[in-house]
Amino acid sequence: MDSSYTFMTDAQLKSEIKKCEYCAEKPCREACPANCSPADFIMAAKVGNDWDFKRAAAEILYQNPLGGVCGVVCPDYHCMKACVHEGFDTPVEIPQIQAVIVAKAMAAGLNLKFSKPENKGKKIAVVGAGPAGFGAAAVLAQKGYEVDIFEKNDKPGGACNLIPKFRLPTDVLKSDIDFVLSLKNINIKYNNEITNPRELVDAGYHAVLVTVGLWQPIKLGLENENLSVSGIDYLMNPAKYSFDGKVAIIGGGATACDCALTAKRNGVEQVEIFALENIGEMPLTKNEKQALMNSGVDINGRIKLTAIEKNGEALKNIRTCKVKLPANVEFNLTDISDIPGSEQVRDDINNIIIAIGAKSDFERVDHSAVFYAGDYDNGPTTVVEAVASGKNAAEEIDCYLSAKAKPVVENKVKSYVEVAGYNKTPVSLETDFFGRKIRSPFILSAAPPTDGLEQMKLAYEAGWAGGIMKTAFDNVPIHIPGEYMHAFTQDTYGNCDNVSGHALDRVCKEIQQLIKLYPDRLTMGSTGGAVTGDDEMDKLSWQGNTKKLEDAGAMGIEYSLSCPQGGDGTEGDIVSQNAKLTAKIIDWIMEVGKPEVPKLFKLTGAVTSIVPIVTAVKEVFDRYPEKKAGVTLANTFPTLFFREGKKEAWEEGIVVGMSGDGVLPISYLTLSSVGHLGVAVSGNGGPMNYKAAADFLALGAKTVQFCTIAMKYGYGIYDEICSGVSHLMEARGIKSVDELIGIAYPNAVTDFMALTAVKKISDREKELCMQCGNCTRCPYLAVTLDDEKYPVTDASKCIGCSICVQKCFSGALFMRERTSEEAAVLKED
Repeated sequence: MDSSYTFMTDAQLKSEIKKCEYCAEKPCREACPANCSPADFIMAAKVGNDWDFKRAAAEILYQNPLGGVCGVVCPDYHCMKACVHEGFDTPVEIPQIQAVIVAKAMAAGLNLKFSKPENKGKKIAVVGAGPAGFGAAAVLAQKGYEVDIFEKNDKPGGACNLIPKFRLPTDVLKSDIDFVLSLKNINIKYNNEITNPRELVDAGYHAVLVTVGLWQPIKLGLENENLSVSGIDYLMNPAKYSFDGKVAIIGGGATACDCALTAKRNGVEQVEIFALENIGEMPLTKNEKQALMNSGVDINGRIKLTAIEKNGEALKNIRTCKVKLPANVEFNLTDISDIPGSEQVRDDINNIIIAIGAKSDFERVDHSAVFYAGDYDNGPTTVVEAVASGKNAAEEIDCYLSAKAKPVVENKVKSYVEVAGYNKTPVSLETDFFGRKIRSPFILSAAPPTDGLEQMKLAYEAGWAGGIMKTAFDNVPIHIPGEYMHAFTQDTYGNCDNVSGHALDRVCKEIQQLIKLYPDRLTMGSTGGAVTGDDEMDKLSWQGNTKKLEDAGAMGIEYSLSCPQGGDGTEGDIVSQNAKLTAKIIDWIMEVGKPEVPKLFKLTGAVTSIVPIVTAVKEVFDRYPEKKAGVTLANTFPTLFFREGKKEAWEEGIVVGMSGDGVLPISYLTLSSVGHLGVAVSGNGGPMNYKAAADFLALGAKTVQFCTIAMKYGYGIYDEICSGVSHLMEARGIKSVDELIGIAYPNAVTDFMALTAVKKISDREKELCMQCGNCTRCPYLAVTLDDEKYPVTDASKCIGCSICVQKCFSGALFMRERTSEEAAVLKED
């Protein structure tokens, strides 16, 4: 049995996070009583910087103020059971991820900036400083009420204080409570027992919420029951009880489980549980059942205690009998029947702990200003359900005090109420596109997610700052092959088509509608023209398409000079590989284009050097100083994949434009190569998370276009991109998008010869090593295994390449500085 609660390692966390599908339906969110969205807080933590854990924790805490506690103690039958992996392999370990996120955020100095609400001048009393009370207090305080919590004990936490510290570390509970109290307007009055909530109303409180929980142990009604200890009393102060001999635990729920495990940990050698249910039927989580079976606790199921006999004041024996339970899972005690002839006398029991449940002796009063929540109102629930109940009660109180209709709550332990005031974008992302203000620099590229009015409307409803409608032409036969899409990996795609199947005339009409519906968004069109070698006719096609989009009111036009899908890079397929041809086409457009309509020319990184191409483009731009123009870089990249096709001898090779994570390094290098040329750039090709988008901006891109990330995660990923970049800016003291753009310069790239020649050495953390031996595949033969199968690094052979560390799945390997002896050995060789 573990000596204490242990969090996931960084490697385990990374593995579990990678497993999350970021489902469109987010069933895990709906299954969470507090309406936390695991899909969103897991996505927020994906990059793994300190500020990512802070904002991921914020995603948790503004829905569940006791999110750290719930991460540690939540059962596996809420969000985990709803995980789509449940029916496929194994569900994502959501509670453990949640626990690590909050813990890392607290360790990094969590400082959530909730806006201070306007004080409503009304005071609320909350009776009980437990999960329901804190859930309600957080919501009410952020709605502008002053909240006093009355707690009869000298510490907060309520029933959380019954959970053993090896399951719920004290600092986890404390950090959650500290977060709630940081919201201000909340005061706890300790050692202050309230027996009649009417007195608080009479004392001037505008409303009272009773969340006193269940603290009166349920009795069996047996003679000599006073010789036993209640589970609540035992868990409140285990050190008070020094048991000799065997301890019998009566009950089969979480409290009984905690009593049994605590007794074992406190040195009791023989602990036996007597429960109505068999181990498989007990209302315990998978981990709780496993802990019991690993602990050495004896478990007697389908049995009940019938008598406690004594000799003087000492226990002598107990009597039990076997029972028969009804077939249905949910049963009442009256449904249980004894099995005749199964009676048994046990004379080896020295101590008894009865943990069969609890009730409340708090008298309920009927008063319009008195409300109820938590286990007192709903019966025994989990911590997260108690928080949800408290949030719902807070909303009901707010409606009552604001003279609004009582909210409709279908399930008291499922709450959609949020703790108001959390700003997901603490630094404004507003920027401009050639003089037009836009809400952020993030727009959708000309791609499948923008191929039509309905797609664009969905994108704009999701918040996107703008979009370029998919490339369209008129009077040109369009061939869009079927089954052409390819996924190299889950984050790297091969584009499925070149252009839209919709005519440019239709696109122009849709642009007009979009501008009318969403005048604050950047709605652009994308087109091209013929490249036949007949300059006179080709020029007319490029200019004619330009005029159509300008007349439709397009806020900008992008020109496809480099669509690698279906093209191997020869002229006519990717014309922007030819500087002269590129400049000629751009000049045709700039000659007739309206000065107020910005033009973007989509180039490609699939060239020996992008510099000559952009230099040629800039020379054209310089001839039209009054006109707005820039380039789009670096687009998809021409690649080949094999699929089963018509060929018999071998698979069918097909050229596709690679997009997504696989081309990100190419795009980085392409952008960094033109940052000094003075040409406006819209970044395109590769970003699959907010950090890549920020990198594009840092390398000089004024806007960032997205395609693959929206295809993989849906339009809703926009909020995550914005939140991630905004929090990154806040963490680094960057106050505006203008300040972020180009911040990597000067010296965005360190020259190869300037890289340090000082070589570190690999080492290992023995407790994390899985002894797989994969590190011995070191190409320099520097890693071997010792007699216990743990890696050992030869300092004379290790050149510090770090590949072994990067591929170690368990995170056992790391790089460190060499000792002088290790450095000398390497130099001598």
